Amino acid sequence: MRRDRTRRMASGAAVVLALVGILSALAPPLRGRLDPLLDVLPLAVPLGAQTVLIPVSVALLLLARGLRLGLRQAWGITTGLLLISVALHLLKGADLPEAALNLVLAGWLSAQARSFPVRSTRARTRRVLTLLAGGAVAALVVSVALVVLVGTWRHPRETLMAVVERLFGVRDMPLDRLRGGHVGALSLVTPALLALGLCLIVLVLWALFSPRAAPRLSAPDHLASRERARKIVAEYGGDTLDYFALRDDKDYFFAADGVVAYSVRRGICLVSPDPIGPPATRGALLSEFLTFVEEHGWAVAIIGAREAWLPLYEAARLHPVYLGDEAILDCPGFSLQGKQMKALRGAVNRVRKTGIEVTFHDPSAMTPEEAADLLAISGESRQGAVERGYSMTLSRMFDPADTGLLLSVARFADGRPAGFIQWVPATDIDGFSLDVMRRSTEAGVPNGLTDYLIVSTAEHLATQGMRGLGLNFAVMREIVAGERSGRLAEVSRRALHALSGKAQIESLWKFNAKYDPEWRARFVILDALDSAAAQSLAIADAEGVTELPGIGRVLRRPAATP
Repeated sequence: MRRDRTRRMASGAAVVLALVGILSALAPPLRGRLDPLLDVLPLAVPLGAQTVLIPVSVALLLLARGLRLGLRQAWGITTGLLLISVALHLLKGADLPEAALNLVLAGWLSAQARSFPVRSTRARTRRVLTLLAGGAVAALVVSVALVVLVGTWRHPRETLMAVVERLFGVRDMPLDRLRGGHVGALSLVTPALLALGLCLIVLVLWALFSPRAAPRLSAPDHLASRERARKIVAEYGGDTLDYFALRDDKDYFFAADGVVAYSVRRGICLVSPDPIGPPATRGALLSEFLTFVEEHGWAVAIIGAREAWLPLYEAARLHPVYLGDEAILDCPGFSLQGKQMKALRGAVNRVRKTGIEVTFHDPSAMTPEEAADLLAISGESRQGAVERGYSMTLSRMFDPADTGLLLSVARFADGRPAGFIQWVPATDIDGFSLDVMRRSTEAGVPNGLTDYLIVSTAEHLATQGMRGLGLNFAVMREIVAGERSGRLAEVSRRALHALSGKAQIESLWKFNAKYDPEWRARFVILDALDSAAAQSLAIADAEGVTELPGIGRVLRRPAATP
């Protein structure tokens, strides 16, 4: 955490000094400082230093990203550029305060090498060098073409030298000496070429100091890792979210006889569920995983964390943020009797009168024909093009390796499926946790079918001597339900109410609340609040919020044009 604080301070200081450098380069030097310099240096030296300070400061601005990620290359290049900035500030106009600040930061950074352990991979370095070479050639060709368009090609050698100089901000060779050119047009070429050179610097440094990609395994190796994770989940996993560690799109980190399921999106390492392993080694497992994350330069966000893990996360200086509550139904104690159950009781009785019955299956044991019937209706009531959910859906059905799941199927009297719910095992509650629920959209499917499926499943588990049923997750339930007071809570409640039309925030809470469940708080764990916006977007993308009609248009990345 000290290393993280160092990286955050270094990144912020680099941004400040970069902006100071740009402003200093754009401002004319003070005459009182410049005159003594001109006694020993030609005017071209201060002018050249002033111009070169711009790309150096822009580079420092971009290097701040690499410093924040803990990249060793960013640390080395930044230290060097700070020393160059010291010289440029002195040569530009004896700017002693600016030079001193750059020198102090360079000295401090040189002593903090251990806080920047992330090394670039050879593949990344090769790609960046290829980009640099290709970009340099392209910039040179475009620049020469630009000069020729407004001038002539009477002096090829001089033209090339003038172009290369201007890509880096140097103006020693005037373009208007190239006979045949239009002086007015040529005066616009210098800033255009400098802008092109800055763009090349931006592209190269952005590519070089982006977070490292996640290690990619071959399909057989990934499958083997998932089966290894499956054994750990079977032995130590029991939370309602633990089985979802076996999703197809998750990678695995193994340490301390445990596993962490994660995936990396836009430099954000998303983790869900909490790490799984022996209770005695949880601290070691979390510590080794955070070291692994740090070595790759990722930010980390843990989705759906349990309260039991909060002390460990807080000890690691991670920041818990209340996310909402999961509804847990007590099957033996559940009853449709009573005034508060009147609406639910009416919905269930209405479906029963239609002759629909519910049967229960292990989906891995169903015949291909039965599976095909259910898959045919699985996408009918889904919103969006893909299955949403990263922390609370399995992302697949009828995989032979997924044994021990429960499938509740509602069928018409003639045997046709009207809807279904798939549940995954959750031994901590001695029952199952909701995975996916679907209903047919054909005529004749009564309202209340989902309620009927849930109630029937609860009754079935009670007869089997089982106890718990994990239902939907209610986002920000305490705020939506008005259980938190204060002005901020009221403003948040109104904002969530406004979003409910698109994201079903209020309706999910009300749907769960009618079962009178036990509420269990869930949290998002962030490693640094300064990257909270990027982490939130990555979570929204993973959970499929970008697939929701309306709100998805705001968050979805533009699709590539065919």
